Amino acid sequence: MNTEETIISAVKKNLNITALEISHAGKGASGYVYCVKCDGVPCKLAVKVSSHEELMLKEYEMLTFLREKTKSKIPKTYFLDKINDVSILAMEFVEGVSGTDKSLLLRPGRKHLAESIIDNLLVIQQAHNDKFGPHDDAKYDTWQDYYKEFSDEIYSFCLMKHSQGELDDIVMKAVEASYRNFDKIFAQEIKPATLIHGDYWMPNFIIDKKEMELKAAVDPFNVMWADPEYELFGLTVGNGKKLHLYEMYKSKVEVSRMCDLKVELYALYSELLWYKKLGTISHDYLRQRSRKLIKQMDKHII
Repeated sequence: MNTEETIISAVKKNLNITALEISHAGKGASGYVYCVKCDGVPCKLAVKVSSHEELMLKEYEMLTFLREKTKSKIPKTYFLDKINDVSILAMEFVEGVSGTDKSLLLRPGRKHLAESIIDNLLVIQQAHNDKFGPHDDAKYDTWQDYYKEFSDEIYSFCLMKHSQGELDDIVMKAVEASYRNFDKIFAQEIKPATLIHGDYWMPNFIIDKKEMELKAAVDPFNVMWADPEYELFGLTVGNGKKLHLYEMYKSKVEVSRMCDLKVELYALYSELLWYKKLGTISHDYLRQRSRKLIKQMDKHII
C-alpha cells in the first residue's frame, strides 16, 4: 500500500469520508505532511505520515493537551492511526505559509507578526501547575530536580557518542562544562511550573501572509511543565532572529539573570535530545550552539 492509499484508507476508516485529492504540503523532522481534500466534513485535512510511531503518538497527545489547556493557536486533532507500520495523524488544515517563508521579511507588518507570535506564546505560558515535568507525568517539586535528571541522561548519551567519534570535541566541552556547573546556572528559583510547547520556532508556525499574523503553532516537542525560559531558544534562529522575537519577548516579560545562558543550554540540550531520539542531527548546528553556550558561560564567569 503506497502513501496515498494509506491516507485514503485511514481517512475513510476514522472519519467515514473520502479523500478526493492529496498533495504534498511539507516535511518535518519526523515525517511528511499532506493536504487532503475530502468529500465531507472536514473538507480539508492536514495529514502527517511517519514511521516514527512513538513520536507521532507523543505529538498527537501533546497537540490535544495544549489545545485543551490553553486558548492558544493550536490546530485541532482528528485522529491517530497506524496502518502497515505507518502512523497517520490527521489535523485541522490551517491556511497560510510556513514561518520559514523568506518573503515575510520583505513585507510591511513585521512587528505585528512578531507580536502575534510572542502574544500566542504568552497565552500558552498562562497555564501553570504545582509540579514540574512531562505534561502527563509532572511529579517534581522543582524545575532543577526535573532538569538535572534529564541532564544526566543527555550527559551519558554525549559521553557515549563522543567515545564513538560521533560527537565533536567542542560539543562535548560545552556539555561537560555546563553539566559540571549545573547548580550555578540554575541557582535562581524557578516558579511556577509553566506549560511550554517545546519547539516554538518559525518552521512550526503557519502565517497569514496577507494579515502578517500567526495562524497556528504546530509540531510541539517535549511539552512539559517547565521553566518558561526553556521555550525561548527557538526564537533566536532563522526568521525568528530577524524578526527580533527574543528581544520582543524580553520587552514584555522580566527574565532571570541567567536567561541568556540558559537559552543556549536549553538549545543545545534540546538538539541533543533530538539526536538521541532520531539517531541523526545537524552537527554544524550542534557546534554553533556549543560555541554560543561556552561564550555565555565565559561571560558569566563559569
